[in-house]
Amino acid sequence: MINEINDRTEKERRFHESDDILRDKNRLIWGLYESGVFDEAETYLLDLFGDIQGNDVLDFGCGSGGTMHRLLERRAIVTGFDLSFSRLELARRWYKVDMNPIRGKLVQASAELLPFADASFDIVIGKQILHHLDLDLAAVEVRRILRPGGRAAFLEPLIHNPLLEGYRRLTPHLRSPSEQALAMSDLRRFGDHFTGWEHREYCLFSILPALMEAVTKPNPLWRIPRRWLQRLDRRLAYTFPAIGRYYWETVIILER
Repeated sequence: MINEINDRTEKERRFHESDDILRDKNRLIWGLYESGVFDEAETYLLDLFGDIQGNDVLDFGCGSGGTMHRLLERRAIVTGFDLSFSRLELARRWYKVDMNPIRGKLVQASAELLPFADASFDIVIGKQILHHLDLDLAAVEVRRILRPGGRAAFLEPLIHNPLLEGYRRLTPHLRSPSEQALAMSDLRRFGDHFTGWEHREYCLFSILPALMEAVTKPNPLWRIPRRWLQRLDRRLAYTFPAIGRYYWETVIILER
């Protein structure tokens, strides 16, 4: 088992230190993230925990440090880890997140074999990370490092929308070796490791103006229908929860 984990982890690390640059430079992906279509979900993810000043927070798969920087701005005591040495170097260079070792530090590690003691953190937070992992191993580690009553939250892609999944299958070169968007059954499987859990979905129709903006020149006018469609997405998800499986993103919230 350990050898299998190490082999898969090494393939993921090599991808994120080489081929992942293709995703960074992909016009559509870059355009979608620049459009701000995911801002609503990311803001919800960060605001879930209220005042986090002085809390011990783990940025689970911190990548280049964007989320960690925002957590430090909120005066949390933040540890960020990532599998990729090059991503950690970008975090140091862009955000200087390890300039104050009392409030922020960076660690190279695998999410499935974390080098942290039991009950080390009040909060664990991650973006686009669980769908790269063995969910059972990751859940055990997240639960282990959380303090009693601690909470975790993750922003992750869903697999059920046939158009989105079709695009993923047409662009395998933009995916890491073990990457696969999550099914609702995966959320249940992960959540069952915890005392309590819930989830909320984002981006169904509101992705359409963002796609148009990504493939054309950026235009603020696209933001107007997107706001209307975000309200529609929220209403549909609240009124018909079953439709949530077809949204692009979910935020899963868990309690130790």
